[in-house]
Order: sequence, then structure tokens, then C-alpha cells
Amino acid sequence: MKASLVVAVLCLAAGIGILFAFCHGTTGLSLAYPLSGASVHIDITTTGIPAIVGLVLSVLGTFLLFVATIIALAGMLRSKRDGGLRKRRDTAFEE
Repeated sequence: MKASLVVAVLCLAAGIGILFAFCHGTTGLSLAYPLSGASVHIDITTTGIPAIVGLVLSVLGTFLLFVATIIALAGMLRSKRDGGLRKRRDTAFEE
């Protein structure tokens, strides 16, 4: 369960990192007195193999994040149904 979450976060971080590391674009911020005139403009352009690899890793990380969430929810529901945490052994270790 924990491994799927770690892999999901690593894939998502690697995908977004690759997309931003190889991008060439512009960003702009415009502030205005009537707040309706304020704007933020972000133009990210990644081309070539990094665009494909970054997209695939981001999609895979997002999918694994959903899977890890479902696994965690199923584990929570199962532990509530069983009446709390189980003890591994009822008696102390005997020598």
C-alpha cells in the first residue's frame, strides 16, 4: 500500500519535473486597479521526447495516485468492519 503511494508521487514529480525542465515559454503577471483587469499568463512549451516522457509519467503518476487512494479507503473500511486493529498474538512470547 505504501509502495504504490511512493511510486505514484515519484512518477508524478518526475513527469512534471521533466515537463518544466525542458520547457521554453513565457510567464506574465498583470496587476490592475479594477481586479477584473488583473491577469496571469503562463505559456509552457515542451517539445520532443521530453514532452512525451513527461506526459506519460504524469498520467501514470495520476493513475497510481487514484489506485493508492482506493487501496487506502478499502483498508480503512476493512479495519472498521473488523472492529479496529487486530493484535498479532494474544499471548506473550514463551521461551
